[in-house]
Amino acid sequence: MLKGKIKWILIAIVAVIIICVVAILLIRQNQFHYQIEKITNFQYRVLIKNGKYGVIDKQANIVIEPIYDAIQIPNPSKPVFICMNEYDKEQKKYKTTVLNEKAEAILTGYENVQAIPLDTGIDEVPYEKSVLQYIQNGKYGLINFQGKKITEPIYDKISSIHYKEGTFLVKQEDKVGAINMKGTTIIKPEYETITSDNYYDETNPNKTTGFIVSQKTEDGYRYGYINYCGNMILKPEYTELERVTEIVENKDVYFIAFQNGQAGLLKNNKVILNYEYEDIQYNSLNHIFVIQRNGKQGAVTKEGNIIIAPEYDTILFGGIYIDAKAGNDIYVFDLQGNRIENNDIISMTKTSNPNYYIAIDKNDIYTIVDQNRNVLIDNNYTYIEYLPGDYFIVARDGKNGVINIEGKSVIDIKHTSIFPLNGKNVLQTEMNDTQTVTLYTKDMKKIVEMDHAIVKTYDDYFKIASDKDFAYYDYEGNKLEAQQIFGQATLFAKKINDKWGFVDKAGNIKVANEYDMVTDFNEYGYAGIQKDEKWGVIDSQGNILQEPIYELDWIQPTFLGKYYRIQSWYGDARYSDDIKEPEEVTED
Repeated sequence: MLKGKIKWILIAIVAVIIICVVAILLIRQNQFHYQIEKITNFQYRVLIKNGKYGVIDKQANIVIEPIYDAIQIPNPSKPVFICMNEYDKEQKKYKTTVLNEKAEAILTGYENVQAIPLDTGIDEVPYEKSVLQYIQNGKYGLINFQGKKITEPIYDKISSIHYKEGTFLVKQEDKVGAINMKGTTIIKPEYETITSDNYYDETNPNKTTGFIVSQKTEDGYRYGYINYCGNMILKPEYTELERVTEIVENKDVYFIAFQNGQAGLLKNNKVILNYEYEDIQYNSLNHIFVIQRNGKQGAVTKEGNIIIAPEYDTILFGGIYIDAKAGNDIYVFDLQGNRIENNDIISMTKTSNPNYYIAIDKNDIYTIVDQNRNVLIDNNYTYIEYLPGDYFIVARDGKNGVINIEGKSVIDIKHTSIFPLNGKNVLQTEMNDTQTVTLYTKDMKKIVEMDHAIVKTYDDYFKIASDKDFAYYDYEGNKLEAQQIFGQATLFAKKINDKWGFVDKAGNIKVANEYDMVTDFNEYGYAGIQKDEKWGVIDSQGNILQEPIYELDWIQPTFLGKYYRIQSWYGDARYSDDIKEPEEVTED
């Protein structure tokens, strides 16, 4: 009887231990999981007037008067505005005040609250969208938009990490670490440098992006790798280290690492190619590594198997071929490393049609061949690109055109550039001398041609516009009326006798056709009107909000109330009602 009780007690203890371990793992996993907010509801925009900054809402009402030297709107869906004045040149800092939509001071319990700029290039919202940084006694910490403290002010500096929104580089006593937007420490501040490995997966953008870390030794810097959960995968013992980001796999991470000046290849923390090469490079199209030893190159598979010994001056890839050059000779191999004899073709690339391959010979002349290398099209082209429907973009003497599978020209070889429009079944051609844009269907029938034009693509249609005209088309080449696209609008742009006005859904003129150019109404209910090379604004009822006074040098400007959107490189949308577009001003 006693043995039975002991048995059940032991079972209960084991069950409790398992539950505790699972709970700890779940808590830890939750600490590392965070969601980056996707902003679709843009309520607020920056206003620039006479060199000063304010805020307007999406109804074009002034929320914050333009009296500040700079303004940050870290999340345009939320009324949190960081207003900056009194720039201190020595400290290189502004005095900041955080205001809400009533122009009331908020987050007053914190000193010098600021947004954290993203280190990911130009973005519609160039700041971290959920957290802010603050200063207390010269140290930095994180808070959320409600003023809740996420971290204590213990860091000498906080900044974003390239390609890793929601994760921050923190500095303490000249060492750096990494934390996330929840305040979870991913990497303790023990390193000289921490950088993103730049890995990107379309299904989970930067969720599994890891970190290259470095420590300083007597022999110089040594590099290692820590994954996104903070686990050390490679100790900092390499003189150089990079992740092969082109290999997109969920479990396996590949590294090119250097020790004692020699490169090796690692899969996770296992060496699959010893440290005996001067360099290793990855070819993502064919999933093969190029190795170099003693100035000679060869090729290796992802598994570390050498398929071409490093005996050649250079290794180049030509579609389904590998070209190994030795002196003036070129030897051609397939992707398994088998030598192809007696073949002038050095490159053979598959197309989406299994019957056609794009081939390049030793003189860099392009041809079309079948899988048996029989020539189908041969006319001394310097470039060929396959298009669905058995057409090919070709180039000769610096000009581009289109031919069919019979080699006959369907678009003359005279264009500066030709390319598929946004991956759709529409082809766009351009000619620099006349700045003419022409668009064709997938059957090479001309859709529209316009001089000095720009093309903007949307999911189901595209817009072509010049300084005198614009039109909409679907990707089958059918012309669309604005009524078909903007069903919620009440007025629509209409050109009559070379002048523009606006009609209602029934086609009745509601705004007289007296303008040189207009825009259609945007999602906010405003349209631009141009006369004598100056722009103004009307609302969705046809009321003039601003007579044409703005001197704007670009096609189809965007308006929010009487304010026009500035063509800026900042990323965040800025608006103004200055007669001339303000010059860009950098923020320190």
